[in-house]
Amino acid sequence: MERKTHYKMYKAGKNWVFAMLSTVALTGVMAMSGNTAKADTVAQSSTEQVAKVDTTSATTTSTQATTQVEKATNTTNESNAAQTAATTTTEQSSSNVGATNSNQANKQATTSSVVTSQNTSVANKDQATATQSSTTQKSEEPKVETPVNTADNASQKYINGNWYLVDNSTGKNLTGFQKIENQGKTVYYNEKGQMQHGQQVVNNQWYLFDKYTGAMQTGFQNLTSYGQNKVVYYNEKGQMQHGLTKVNQKTYYLDEVSGEVRKGQQVVGNHWYLFDKSSGVMQTGFQNLAPYGQNKVVYYASNGQMQFGQQVVGNYWYLFDKVTGAMQTGFQNLAPYGQNKVVYYAPNGQMQHGQKYIDKHWYLFDKVTGAMQTGFQNLAPYGQNKVAYYASNGQMQFGQKYINKHWYLFDKVTGKMAIGFTNIPDQNKTVYYSEDKSKLGQMEFGWQDINSGRYYLDKVTGAVQKGQKYIDGHWYNFDKVTGKMSVGFTHLTGSNKVVYYSEDKAKLGQMLYGFQTISGKTYYFDKVQGTVATGEKKIDNHMYLFDSKGVMQVGFHDLDGGKRTVYYSEAKSNYGQMLYGNQVINGKNYYFDTTTGAMRKGTLVFDKTNHTLSYVTSEGLVAKNMKYKINNVEYVFNVAGVLEHLQGEANIAGNWYLFDNNNHVLIGFQTLKDGRKVYYSPNNAQMQYGQKYIDGHWYNFDIHNGAMKIGFINIPEQNKTVYYASNGQMQYGKQNIDGHWYLFNTFDGAMYKGWLMSGNDWYYYNQQNGQLQTGSAVINGVGYNFDGNGKQILNYSIDYRYALPAGKGDDETAANNYLILHEVGTESGAATNARYFHDTVDTNEAYVTFVVGDGGKVYQVGRPGQVSWGAGRVANHNAPVQIELGRTYNSGQFWQDYVTYVRVARDMAGKYGIPLTLDAGGAGTRGIKSHYWVTKNIWGDHVDPYGYLSRFGVTQAKLAHDLLYGV
Repeated sequence: MERKTHYKMYKAGKNWVFAMLSTVALTGVMAMSGNTAKADTVAQSSTEQVAKVDTTSATTTSTQATTQVEKATNTTNESNAAQTAATTTTEQSSSNVGATNSNQANKQATTSSVVTSQNTSVANKDQATATQSSTTQKSEEPKVETPVNTADNASQKYINGNWYLVDNSTGKNLTGFQKIENQGKTVYYNEKGQMQHGQQVVNNQWYLFDKYTGAMQTGFQNLTSYGQNKVVYYNEKGQMQHGLTKVNQKTYYLDEVSGEVRKGQQVVGNHWYLFDKSSGVMQTGFQNLAPYGQNKVVYYASNGQMQFGQQVVGNYWYLFDKVTGAMQTGFQNLAPYGQNKVVYYAPNGQMQHGQKYIDKHWYLFDKVTGAMQTGFQNLAPYGQNKVAYYASNGQMQFGQKYINKHWYLFDKVTGKMAIGFTNIPDQNKTVYYSEDKSKLGQMEFGWQDINSGRYYLDKVTGAVQKGQKYIDGHWYNFDKVTGKMSVGFTHLTGSNKVVYYSEDKAKLGQMLYGFQTISGKTYYFDKVQGTVATGEKKIDNHMYLFDSKGVMQVGFHDLDGGKRTVYYSEAKSNYGQMLYGNQVINGKNYYFDTTTGAMRKGTLVFDKTNHTLSYVTSEGLVAKNMKYKINNVEYVFNVAGVLEHLQGEANIAGNWYLFDNNNHVLIGFQTLKDGRKVYYSPNNAQMQYGQKYIDGHWYNFDIHNGAMKIGFINIPEQNKTVYYASNGQMQYGKQNIDGHWYLFNTFDGAMYKGWLMSGNDWYYYNQQNGQLQTGSAVINGVGYNFDGNGKQILNYSIDYRYALPAGKGDDETAANNYLILHEVGTESGAATNARYFHDTVDTNEAYVTFVVGDGGKVYQVGRPGQVSWGAGRVANHNAPVQIELGRTYNSGQFWQDYVTYVRVARDMAGKYGIPLTLDAGGAGTRGIKSHYWVTKNIWGDHVDPYGYLSRFGVTQAKLAHDLLYGV
């Protein structure tokens, strides 16, 4: 016998105590009873088992023997994740213990040591109670093999309720295991020789013997009928099994203490296992634990152990939570698992690789490691010829993106990074993304040399510039389609000009100005527009000639269809300039007009520098040191080619000249001996005639003798009379001449005649002589009075408070045909109606020139001479004045109003030359008209003013008389 000593902690009342237990290794421990009983009538009492899990110590309260607590050892799973084992004590009754949850916070595996009390009693109390001390298969107690004897020569005897097996030879009761061949069973007889039934411990092993036949049971057995609600398993030797046990190629977990078939999630040896909830068979592979009360999928290896961390299953990587073992899906950061990467697991848990479309976004995962890629990625290894960009969240980007201080463009559908020239329609621009590997895809700005061409990209927007652009103080041109910079001669169709863009590297592409030598030829480009000069051009006060391509010309050239021959210098000092005057060319003396440059032939010429006359022969050569006849008159030309002549006037070839001493001719204003003041042109020294504009003033010279004119001069061809002062200059504006005031147009000097309104005042310049009128005068049948300054003295006064400001009413000038008379048509006075016209002109569109009333007062609304809106369009445009008469019932006031009414009408009719007749003739007949006449002859439905005038006895005849003769 081997004795082992263990220390056990028991709870006595409320106090914990320690006791030393002895474990005795025996072949069998049984309490025998001397009472006899019938075989196969064994009854078992149920035991009390209370399941209690404690993470610090294991204690079992039971009526039965010892419990051995085993400490779990640390193990390492396939992902090298450490598991910390703790010991859990379970107080177990004979009822089934529920499955343990594997969702611990710290993945702490638990090993259960279960102590079971089984009190087996004989129904008739003749059989002793068997106290069973069970240990796990991992117990340190040695196993004792119990021999099974074959009862070949024995007989079964039923004595006092117990079965015995009696050896036929010796008559002794057989004990231990006996195989009864004829009944095909193995039974067990205790030391008293009594057949045992139910659960029995033999040599530290639990057995089960049929409660009736005593036959030893094997395989899975439900112990409900034996008083315990559990299923256990007995091997072929009948021994109850514990721990992980393989049966028919299937693995089960049998409680380490009670032997009960465990189901659901179980911790065995610091590892989680899953056993089918129905059959108890150990599960492997992927398992959904929803039926086991947990919403997760886990994976059990072929050995049944739950896996954690990264695992390769069937050539696919999976991730299982390091604590719960739950299979992970979606994006996962593997830093807690020892790898610095983010990966993605599909809904089936498999790690993804390559391009994946997830929640409406594209992602890229390394084809080997599965790591989520960010930043720029070349997808060639993934079967696509493109570079894409993935943001920090791994999502493929589309459209324009600003990355690391650079703009990029990614196709809005494929995400492909744009390179080269790219059009962005919604921004109406073309930009360029670098093709240089060192800055691939970056939007470029400023000057760029691309594929043998030069381009300019806007410094802010990156837009490829096209057409003419002003950059850093220089003009450049870029192709309207491609944007390529122009060099050399370029025709700008939009500006209809040819310009030149430098081909010199130092100023490549810049528009050039001024004189430029290009390929040995001289050109001139406008200093502002850059346009290449063609034909004749005046440059810096010199004339040049350029052919149709802009090449500067030198030498003799015929212009104006051969009418003019000129010469352009070939000397370096004035290369290309048109030459004037006397010029020696190739040893010959020529003369070129000092204004046009035309080579003179057969004509007298004036040398502006020397103030002399010379003559050019029909061959174009200057006559020198010779006598030469001009119009059959012989003249002498000295060695310098100067015409020699005596002092005084001379008519040469039909033109008058004035010679001074030394053969010089005089120019400008000159007073001749006969007193005439004449003018000789500085251009040709010839006497001038007619109107001439000299030094900013107009003069007039007699067309016959050239004498300068002064005083009033009528110029019939221009239908005007002007005035030249004593210095011969034409006069403008207001001028006092011989005590009279005149007015001359400030533009052409024409003398003004007739009425003039200045501000609100009237003046009259006599139609006959243009003199400003003062005193009294009858004009167009109307008598007027003027003060000493010529201002009219009215026989009525005008109130301007309701006069329309500039911009209000009509600004057209009316034809001087009618003066229209109205009355207001309502019982209201003049001021009321004038104010109404003023205030409602924009809405009612009705007003007249004057409103008379309120005791002879006059209110101006419209401006005399302009269209007013009182009688319809046709009448309005033919009436420079329209007059309204306010109403009254007061006779005295009426006659004041009427007199003023007539005076204003006569005054205005006289000023505009309108006849004083009333309502005479039909449409088109000029004169003073009533509104009634307008209705009858032109348009409308008004009959005023006669209805109102008749109230006070004024008839149409009286009104006509008073308008014609006055009141």
